[in-house]
Amino acid sequence: MYSSKGLEFPVVLIPGIGFMPDQYSHGTPEEEARLLYVAMTRAIEQLILTSDRSSEFTSRLETVLGKVAVI
Repeated sequence: MYSSKGLEFPVVLIPGIGFMPDQYSHGTPEEEARLLYVAMTRAIEQLILTSDRSSEFTSRLETVLGKVAVI
């Protein structure tokens, strides 16, 4: 995700959202959220997020996505 800043891609796949925020990371949850946002906004046509567990981030994403119309 760090190397994607400033770049754009037709498809972006971000696996393991359920592991965020990482309790062993040196960064804060806010810093991880900003990094995730940067990675998500690199997608031009399609963004794919995967998760096999619940976390603070998956809960927030589900809330936001529930308010967005998917076309």
